[in-house]
Amino acid sequence: MKRCPQCLFLYPDSDERCDFDQTPLEVVDESALDDAIRPKKRGSLPIAAVIGLTLGMLVFLVYFTASYQNRKAAAETATQSEQVPSPSPTTTPFPSPESSPSPSPSPSPSPKTAVASVSTAHSRATSNPVSTSGPGMGTRQGVKPVILLTSGGKIEADEAWRTKDGVWYRRNGIVTLLKTSQVKAIIAK
Repeated sequence: MKRCPQCLFLYPDSDERCDFDQTPLEVVDESALDDAIRPKKRGSLPIAAVIGLTLGMLVFLVYFTASYQNRKAAAETATQSEQVPSPSPTTTPFPSPESSPSPSPSPSPSPKTAVASVSTAHSRATSNPVSTSGPGMGTRQGVKPVILLTSGGKIEADEAWRTKDGVWYRRNGIVTLLKTSQVKAIIAK
């Protein structure tokens, strides 16, 4: 085989000049022909793979470290916010249960100790039974309270009473709490 020394294009032994640049062709032996036909082994591919793998691991470590620090800071903030002291148990008066359904002229409430199990921003839950006949204005006095709201509306309730949490009222067996800022007045109907 022959090869052009300028463009390295291969030609059959019968050709004398390169078809592209008219340079005289040289005779090439089999070893040079094998080097020209077979691609050279590349040693740079494994090096590039190792560099890429190392860079990938570095990026992962930076990400993992940053996210770990963010989670740790969030956990510390949550722990600090949970360290609010819980209120101590207080004594809350509840009416004593009556043995007969007939109304008594003056029921005397007996004090019971309430144990705070859950503390929220607006009330406390207790393990004692819930009384829907609270210590307020209601059917015991034969009066239906009307709650006048600051927005101009009014609520006709079966019972209503004020606590430190706000104004509670019972209507059709459902007890609801209104914020003190929502209530203008409670009047008897």
